[in-house]
Amino acid sequence: MTFILNFHGIGDIDRDYEDGEAPYWIDEARFQECLDMVQASSQNVLLTFDDGNASDYQIAYPELKKRKLSAVFFVLAGKIGEKDYLTAQQVQEIDRDADMAIGTHGMDHQPWPDLDNDELMREITQSLHRLSSICDRPITAAGLPFGRYDSRVLNILRQNGVNAIYSSDGSEKLTVAAPLPRFSIRQDTDMRSLGRMIDSPPGLIQRIKNELRAWIKANR
Repeated sequence: MTFILNFHGIGDIDRDYEDGEAPYWIDEARFQECLDMVQASSQNVLLTFDDGNASDYQIAYPELKKRKLSAVFFVLAGKIGEKDYLTAQQVQEIDRDADMAIGTHGMDHQPWPDLDNDELMREITQSLHRLSSICDRPITAAGLPFGRYDSRVLNILRQNGVNAIYSSDGSEKLTVAAPLPRFSIRQDTDMRSLGRMIDSPPGLIQRIKNELRAWIKANR
């Protein structure tokens, strides 16, 4: 099983925070500490990044390369080229790196279960098309905005060729069924507790709870 850590913005920000974004924007020192924990761990840890902030390229990417770590970057396709977000050239450069990959986070950072069918199709299909055009390959991974999903969201993603779906459900589950759960790093994340999670998988009871919670969300 793989433990998945998820990051958002890193360092300073020159734009206004979106609603609920501020707690997930961490400083460089905390980010580097997390990477050092991952590098030292004997457990298989995957790193992901949501939103497509410019800090993904300016800060995260060089720190990952320095430590020879891999990551998946889930980009808001509708934000590409806007202030403090990735440019198309940066998205392309990251995706061309064999140790990195690009996935979709939608167009405009909306909670997908709340959208009607037409809005949801736009969020998914337009973002996949734009990212595929930039990366010159099919995009087959998605990071769920706000970690939210239901059976309709999962079905539409799969119908559009997405076979790796990442939530924010926490620590690893018992099965490999989608969506793949991630633990999101925040400003108030206890680093000592995080170190324990990275070094050893959660207990059986916690994993069963995570599995049950994810099953309910995926089937409603």
